[in-house]
Amino acid sequence: MSDNNNPENIGFYTALPSGIKTRSGAPLTVPLDTSTQKFTAKFIERSVNPTVSDIRATSAFKDRVEGRQLLLTNSFKDTKHARKSKKSGRKTITAKERRVLGIYDIPKESQKYSLFQPLHQLWTQYINGVVGDKSGEQMLGRVIRADMHGAKLGVTKAKCPNYVGVSGIVAQETKNVFRVITQDNRLVVVPKAHCVFALELPKEKCLIYGDQFVFRASERAVKKFKPKPSIDL
Repeated sequence: MSDNNNPENIGFYTALPSGIKTRSGAPLTVPLDTSTQKFTAKFIERSVNPTVSDIRATSAFKDRVEGRQLLLTNSFKDTKHARKSKKSGRKTITAKERRVLGIYDIPKESQKYSLFQPLHQLWTQYINGVVGDKSGEQMLGRVIRADMHGAKLGVTKAKCPNYVGVSGIVAQETKNVFRVITQDNRLVVVPKAHCVFALELPKEKCLIYGDQFVFRASERAVKKFKPKPSIDL
């Protein structure tokens, strides 16, 4: 028995036996082309630019591909990987990290009413320019969009009675609270919700209902407010 009949000694690329024939009786021939050069050339001719002529496609293959090493990549996977690496390599910090680092905390030695009086003077000039000669609802429509850093306001009504009577200069404003420096040099955090504030303008005072004022200053500047009924606390 020949070793060639042993299946373990038959390689994948050995020639087929000459005795195999097709159903029609013709000898079976398997044209194998192991040259990747021909496949690459034809593939380039078909897919580089289907609108160009065969001559230009062939010249493109010879100029750009022939004799060079090509690296085939998955563009979708590369884009996804680049997006993931970009996200992991962020340069900004989150709001939680800001709170932990205390970036927006006002130091104890800086919690003095006299230090924030120049800020209130700047705010007075700013609000004069915002309001102009408007009055009534037109004036209130502009005031509610204004930035409150440096404004003087006091709590006239509140669901929690501890906040009633607190007044001073707004040192910081967030979406939900005002941080107010009082005249006795205290920093008081007053929630906007369930509170009514008296805002001192250069010519008059107006009331602000905190439940309708729960927005960030940047969001409030571009928001279109609609008249809403106010419920007494």
